Amino acid sequence: MKLAVEMAVMELDDEISAVAVGEDSAKFHGMLRLNETAAEIIKMLAEDTTPEKIHKALCEKYNDSTPDEIGKLLADFLNQLNAEGLLKI
Repeated sequence: MKLAVEMAVMELDDEISAVAVGEDSAKFHGMLRLNETAAEIIKMLAEDTTPEKIHKALCEKYNDSTPDEIGKLLADFLNQLNAEGLLKI
């Protein structure tokens, strides 16, 4: 699983966004407004990975949340990306 389009993550005025770059900007014209965790997920999805690897990395970083909480939020976010056609599964 990875992003279907190449995206750049940037921070401007305390807001994090992701936009399609290069030739992929013709495929996706929008911009994603992200929180810090979503930006980390987008960066991990730049390379081929699995939901399990992302989940493990997030659990290690955010040990104040339960694995189930992280898993639900991750699944919701991946489903949103997939619905927008932004994931290759």
